[in-house]
Amino acid sequence: MTPPDRRFLIKRALLRALADSRGYPLLDSALRDAAEIKVDFLRPTMAEIDEQLRIIETERLAVAVESERGRKFQLTDAGTLWLASHA
Repeated sequence: MTPPDRRFLIKRALLRALADSRGYPLLDSALRDAAEIKVDFLRPTMAEIDEQLRIIETERLAVAVESERGRKFQLTDAGTLWLASHA
């Protein structure tokens, strides 16, 4: 078995951070911080995290809403299913 690639690990960390919020939307800055903690051993760059956030949103695994303080992300049902199948 090959180890998961960086993009997969970052994506999974972002989705897990959203799942850990228990339905509460997370500001993109808080989501980045949470993901960095979950994959600290990788030292992900902001560009890598932002790329995965765009992919997550495009794949409708999470939705983003603009707020006064910035974009907020919330996990969708599809994101929950993705996490369950990629534990």
